[in-house]
Amino acid sequence: MQYFYKPFPEYFDPALRRQLGVWYTPPEIVRYQVERVDRTLRDELGVADGLADPSVWVLDPCCGTGSYVVAVLDRIRRTLDGKGMGDLAAEELKRAATTRIVGFEIMTAPFVIAHWQVGEMLKGTPLVEGERAAIYLTNALTGWTDSEAGPPIPGYEALVEERSAARTVKRDRPILVVLGNPPYNAYAGLSPDDEGGLVELYKEGLQARWGVRKFNLDDLNVRFFRVAERRIAEGTGRGIVSYISN
Repeated sequence: MQYFYKPFPEYFDPALRRQLGVWYTPPEIVRYQVERVDRTLRDELGVADGLADPSVWVLDPCCGTGSYVVAVLDRIRRTLDGKGMGDLAAEELKRAATTRIVGFEIMTAPFVIAHWQVGEMLKGTPLVEGERAAIYLTNALTGWTDSEAGPPIPGYEALVEERSAARTVKRDRPILVVLGNPPYNAYAGLSPDDEGGLVELYKEGLQARWGVRKFNLDDLNVRFFRVAERRIAEGTGRGIVSYISN
């Protein structure tokens, strides 16, 4: 299933794929980023158990089919197994998957597969009724500051609940790590109103003070960098951003 993301959007709707900036991430790159984040947490932020520490909240704001989420959970499992926790390790892994290892995804098909992948990882301690992986169907570029919840739409109550759950993560959770492979599309156009002018701060004084032409600062990739930077710098005050950049 990890190879689903590359061919499916390409053949099913190539225009949508380009519009949303969907690109496949090789598993070797995913593993490298996760291992590097785990080591940095230990060596530079003083978190002895790295990603396995219950205080570490992780967000992949464009999780696709869940490659990064699953790789983080695998790193946590290996750390817990190394500590000889036995059966407690499975429960701790499940707690992490349902609370603090978070993924956002805007496309329905990869969203469903991401849930399936986490479910497969947890099949030794399966999710029961009322439990779910912390992966939410949402637009990661909106809902961080706007206090308007929006009126409920008859027949779409489940989507309203999904949006509300994602908003809780965006506003209230102490996210320490933001990682992933954000979409890039240089022709995405200006940041719309519901994004709150995400990258306008990056444009201030560029030409007047530094003589730099505003080139491709509205790329989706740059918007995701701004989301991560703002969440760490203005939220927790410390943390790690690990992104692939075009």
